[in-house]
Amino acid sequence: MRSLFLSVLILLFPVLALADTIRETVPANRASAVGSHATYGPDCGGGVIPKMKVTRQPKNGSVSFQQITRTLSEKAGRCAGRPVKGTVVIYTPNRGFRGEDVFNVRFTMDMHTYGTAKIRNISNKYIVQVK
Repeated sequence: MRSLFLSVLILLFPVLALADTIRETVPANRASAVGSHATYGPDCGGGVIPKMKVTRQPKNGSVSFQQITRTLSEKAGRCAGRPVKGTVVIYTPNRGFRGEDVFNVRFTMDMHTYGTAKIRNISNKYIVQVK
């Protein structure tokens, strides 16, 4: 029984480690970008655009996605300045709403590392303060 528990714990741990909470402040009555996701490889070329899905809808607004081409920031090291395609998460509050709203977005992407193909699932929680 203990070995089964440890096996389940080991399988669940990577999923739990792949979740972030993102906090953003946005203006009322206007759509705002609150996050973005893109992939690139060791050659700095763009990867497959992640598949995005809202898994928990906001109570006081809506979420949409827009595909864009973006330049990698200095955090990308030697790939900084290179263009990649990605997806922007856009939150639009209901007209007149001010306060906190919460939603979750899951994205999946294919990963090819060391000759193996894997699908990576990541779920982010967004806490948006509308002012």
